[in-house]
Order: sequence, then C-alpha cells, then structure tokens
Amino acid sequence: MIQAPSPAPSPKLLAVGAGLGEVFPMPRTPTSPSAACLGLAPALLFLALICGCQMEPSVSVRVQDADGQTIDVPLGSRPEPVTDGVVTVENFQFAPWDMGKDKPKAITFTFVVGFAVGSEPSSIIVDDFTEQPVLRIFEDQKAHITKDHLLGAVSLPFDPHDEHVKWINNLDNNVRVYRFTVKLKDGTTHVLLRPMFVPAQMKDFIRTQLGIKG
Repeated sequence: MIQAPSPAPSPKLLAVGAGLGEVFPMPRTPTSPSAACLGLAPALLFLALICGCQMEPSVSVRVQDADGQTIDVPLGSRPEPVTDGVVTVENFQFAPWDMGKDKPKAITFTFVVGFAVGSEPSSIIVDDFTEQPVLRIFEDQKAHITKDHLLGAVSLPFDPHDEHVKWINNLDNNVRVYRFTVKLKDGTTHVLLRPMFVPAQMKDFIRTQLGIKG
C-alpha cells in the first residue's frame, strides 16, 4: 500500500506500491460519457471539494508502482488527463454504488478515455498497478467508442472489503496507481499510468456513504 504523508509530505518520501470480463449493467459507451457518472454525481461533487482543498497544487509525492517505476503525483490539485498523444485517460474516479433496496452499497470505478481521430480501440484493460499482486479492475475485449471518439465505462461493483478496494478501510492518505492497457484496431498497444491521490477525508466520506462505522 502506498501512503501519502499526513499532514505534510516529506521531500524524501519514496513508497513502494497495485478478472473482470463484463461491465456492470450500464451503457458501455453512453451518449455523453459523463452520463456514466450521473448516479454518482452528489458524492463525487463532495469528493472533489474536499480533495481540492487538501494541499497546494504545487506539492507532490514520489511513489513507485508495481514495476518499480517512479511517479510524481500532485497532491490536492485536480488530476490532469494522462495521454500519449493517441490515447487519453480523460477521467478516472471511484464512488459508492447503490445496489438496491436492503442491499449493502458497493464501490465502482468510472472512467472516460479519448482517442485521436482515426484511432479505434479493440480492447481495454484497467488494473490496480499500485503494488503486487496487480489486480484487474475492468476488462472489455470488444471496446467501442462514440462519435466523439470517447469511451466511457463503469466497472463491476466491489464489496468494500474486497481486495480490489479494501484500502478504503485504512485511515491514512493513500496514492493508488492504475494502469490502462488499450489495444487499437491497427494492432498497436498503448499503456498509460493514472495515479490517484486519495486523502483521508475522502476515504472517511466514502466509508460513511457505505455505512461503514469507525
């Protein structure tokens, strides 16, 4: 588990860091990718507010992913899109998911990936690449994009104590690293790493929404 410093990061911090075949019943490529997150909007709005107030945007923490690659992660600022010029991870987030009346809530991941004009995906895989073992978050072997060259999707729901998301139960700040592996129809493969700073206040709010005490 990667832990970001609290309350202030150390300049010497170097922490060592993370199959699903179908999406949860929801449009894989919604007319507007933001539609994939509509049900999560209130929670995400609050998370954005508390996350944005954590630290100055210029502050960052240095971490390592599951392969030992070093990544500098800004703390407190809204994450910028990650791109290689062809594939762009526009948005990636997690939030509680209502499983229905009298059923415990779960956690899902939502994301939007953009593609350069003329590029089309054939498959997309998202892994938690924070540490070993690497954990599969999402997989679609028949990926499709909208007319706006975007792909929006929602993962299967995870129980809060599932190994994919059990870090939400830790009380400290965390940094998670997610790996997007996208194969295009032209035969090329694009791999992008998307780090995510998860402050303690955000985790506390998520646990409250999930009905987890303590």
